[in-house]
Amino acid sequence: MNRITKALYKWQLPKLLSRICESRVPRSGERGTKVNCFVVTLDKNSNPYLFIENIDGDELVGSEWDGDSYSIKKKIPITDITENELFIKHYYGLSEVRYFGIYDYLINKISKWPYLKIIIHRWIQSVDQYFFNKKKLVTKQRNDLLAFMISDQIDRTHKGINSLELMIKLYSIKWVLHPEGNQQQEKLELYLDSLVKSGDLELINDEYVVTGDAIRTIEKFEEEERRHVESVKMQKKMFWLTIIIAFLALIQAGVIKLPVLLDLSNEKKVESLSHNIGVQGAAKESRRP
Repeated sequence: MNRITKALYKWQLPKLLSRICESRVPRSGERGTKVNCFVVTLDKNSNPYLFIENIDGDELVGSEWDGDSYSIKKKIPITDITENELFIKHYYGLSEVRYFGIYDYLINKISKWPYLKIIIHRWIQSVDQYFFNKKKLVTKQRNDLLAFMISDQIDRTHKGINSLELMIKLYSIKWVLHPEGNQQQEKLELYLDSLVKSGDLELINDEYVVTGDAIRTIEKFEEEERRHVESVKMQKKMFWLTIIIAFLALIQAGVIKLPVLLDLSNEKKVESLSHNIGVQGAAKESRRP
């Protein structure tokens, strides 16, 4: 390690370690949004090695990895660090920024680019959430919900799903901040309880699993829908057929008179007139000397 790199470590590490994270970092809720702390670690051969907690002169003080956790107290000289072994993680609100080495940290700290991306991303999310909250959360009908769960269970690697996961699949994670989110979740759980009572779902360890009866329920529903559509089509055909029959009956009774499209009597008069003119013309020709 050269003198410049060593000076950078001695200059920046104390600042980072003065804002070291607690053992548990909140990653949700109001507490999570207020988080602003750092975790500094060393890796050896891509494996966890040392969790740095303090700096004492030219030595780093921390806990060494024992295979399960950082538990073995240890000190190492700063000069033992290589640039590709140092990792800095910044918990910034609900976001995380990772740096690989002290130079990567300083460049991005000066440019502020990672934090500008976070601000832009948060702004986009805020606008998206605003417009999402303006929409009404539409409740799926009982059979539509069951059909969705059948399709979703086929695509999943595990069978069960809880109501929170199902809400996310139906409305995305944005439902959590929607004004009607909790009310919509309660409606969904009522539907799920109803499907459990009908035998279409089973509740196993707080997760809902589709049963074989659900297929029969959907097939029966689809058959009823098909018959209903055919019945509506038949009713429409009968309606128009009745209208046509009634219309023809009124015409036959003389109540409705249609205009004459072709008057043959006029055509006969024209033919007669043409014939007479022809005869008169022939007579005149015969009287000429």
